[in-house]
Amino acid sequence: MPTVEDVLDDLTLQASEIVSREDDSQIVIDLYNVISQKCENGDLLNELNGIERVFYLCQTFVLMMGSGGIETYYKEPSGNYANETVEALLEMNAKRTALILDRGNGIFHEGIVPENQQLRIEELKNLDYSEISWLFDLLDQEFLQLKEDLEMLSLNYVLNHKEAFM
Repeated sequence: MPTVEDVLDDLTLQASEIVSREDDSQIVIDLYNVISQKCENGDLLNELNGIERVFYLCQTFVLMMGSGGIETYYKEPSGNYANETVEALLEMNAKRTALILDRGNGIFHEGIVPENQQLRIEELKNLDYSEISWLFDLLDQEFLQLKEDLEMLSLNYVLNHKEAFM
């Protein structure tokens, strides 16, 4: 039976092969899948190096926005990292996307999103939904109409930090 180190070595090898490809059309998606395995879909986020972590947080946010919107993001475990994800998006140069998330984070007490999912959900429940639902809808629409090429920004980030994925 393979050890944890063997599995991580294999995942690192897979990531290394992905970022070394000539054809970059699937790099972001394939690398996200490998990084997700490496950190067990965020449960072991501290297993990632800083570059991998930025990449993972950004991709997770983008996927959540595309599959359920910002309200869903906050209700899911990925929302535990909403504060850090703003910084990660800025690191990836996704400034407009970071602004959208930062504005959403502003509904929480002092603009700080609880890192505990249950506390975050409780805080959302304590807010007047009619007062925040319009903001969630607005932020979702802004994200969908975003003129920021998140795929290209992600790819550039990966290619500029290849060594961190190897």
